[in-house]
Amino acid sequence: MPPPPKNSLGLLGLTIFTIVSLAIGAYYRLPARGERPMHTDEAILAMKFADFQSSGHFQYDPKDFHGPGLHFITNTWSKLAGWGDSSTWTEAQLRTVTVMCGLLLLLTTLLLRDALGRLGAGYAMLFMAVSPMMVYYSRYFIMEVPLVLFITLTIAALWRWSQGGSRWWLLLAGFALGMQHATKETFVINVVAGVVGLVVAKLLIGDFAPRQSGFSMGSARGRSTKPWLWVSLVAVFTSITIYSGFFKDWQAVKDSALTYLNYLERSGGSGHEKPWHYYLTLIFWRKDGVVWSEALIGGLAIIGMAHAFLGNHMKNASRQAFLVFLTVYTVVLFAIYSFLAYKTPWSILSGQHALILLAGVGAAAISQAISGKIMRLVFRIAIGLGLYHLIAQTSLAIHLYAADSRNPYVYSHTSSNLLRLLPHVRELQQTAPDAAFDVLVINRDAGWPLPWYWRDIQSVRYTTTLPETIDARVIVAELDMQPALEAKFAGKTYHMQGPFGLRPGVMLNLWVEQSLWERYNLRKQPEAAKP
Repeated sequence: MPPPPKNSLGLLGLTIFTIVSLAIGAYYRLPARGERPMHTDEAILAMKFADFQSSGHFQYDPKDFHGPGLHFITNTWSKLAGWGDSSTWTEAQLRTVTVMCGLLLLLTTLLLRDALGRLGAGYAMLFMAVSPMMVYYSRYFIMEVPLVLFITLTIAALWRWSQGGSRWWLLLAGFALGMQHATKETFVINVVAGVVGLVVAKLLIGDFAPRQSGFSMGSARGRSTKPWLWVSLVAVFTSITIYSGFFKDWQAVKDSALTYLNYLERSGGSGHEKPWHYYLTLIFWRKDGVVWSEALIGGLAIIGMAHAFLGNHMKNASRQAFLVFLTVYTVVLFAIYSFLAYKTPWSILSGQHALILLAGVGAAAISQAISGKIMRLVFRIAIGLGLYHLIAQTSLAIHLYAADSRNPYVYSHTSSNLLRLLPHVRELQQTAPDAAFDVLVINRDAGWPLPWYWRDIQSVRYTTTLPETIDARVIVAELDMQPALEAKFAGKTYHMQGPFGLRPGVMLNLWVEQSLWERYNLRKQPEAAKP
């Protein structure tokens, strides 16, 4: 065992880093989770989970919405937390699932403490706790954070096995790999990047194993294939189990393979086309009223990459091999995602997480390289200012700019203005006579996320085109449909209100049948007269 480098972090220091990072991470992830309106993706996934919970069957759609992994995780958490009927669920409850995954992701860094170095792992956890992108999407009920958690568990478990760990680490790696596929089919990009990183590390550095009994990529007596056989068998078994709903739906298993034909089509953009440098701007610099930048993480990650190849690893070849693997994996990941025309900000989250790990390595390398009290003080002040800037952005991202398009992590998001419409329709529902209330929503995207918010109203109909006849007492429709819609009123009188924002570029109006509107006004008059 090589001697620890100077300024290395002891066990107590790592423990303090862990506690502080976890506390800060929870502070920014847990509060006010329900304030932001539901994104369409969140609403669809929430309704799919409601169907899954009530029927016990997940209906896999190979063209969209991804695998059942998130729903199985949510189902487990809902039972532990004692959730009631889906009509009682809140946005905060659903987002707690991904918050917990985000905090577990932070703790998973500890499994890589000897690969990153204790100080590097400590810095990485601290950066992860306050990263605006990581915090924002940890509060988002979508697949990305659980996917990154399973990716990291796979890498960490294989690393622990390579360092002489037991076969249980291979089982964990296989389970996590299978859950990657069950969570989101794009995991194959990470697998490709990982394989390239592994090959390059092997060619340039050599064996990952600190001793012969560890994991070897060499040719010694089958050790090069047996570990992967264990991992592969468990991964396939896990994926089949989850997709089939414990061996009940074999069509979903087949579709989970055929879905990649759809992904080849979608890779061309499908309306989500962005320039090749889009993800780099998310990391380093975007300005739209506010400067958004995780350049501290990006810059330190570049230093961490340089350290992987050029640093003094004191004959610890296995650690250097891992750092080279992580560097190549990260670069290949960004290269593939940048090459694909289809881009959404959350898609690169696994790459951003890898940058955070490398940023921890970079910060530790600088800390251990500098000498003198003044230089150490300058370094700590610089890190402190960088963390302050990240924290300031995180606070803006999750509060003031939570649904604002000027926030780079906000993408085709539901407008906060829609929240004005929701209580108004509820009041109309309370005003209408029993069994005399119905709502017609006309929108090219079927009104999402309104089906989530009005899931307990049985008399709501959703359509993407204008129907032949209009007989609903309450109508919600896009602004540009007004002339054609009002032409179908056939003598009925409606009171129009609005506009209400659904998402950027999509505005809605509300039409209320005159008799219901009059009843509503009569009901409101006594309330307005109260002092």
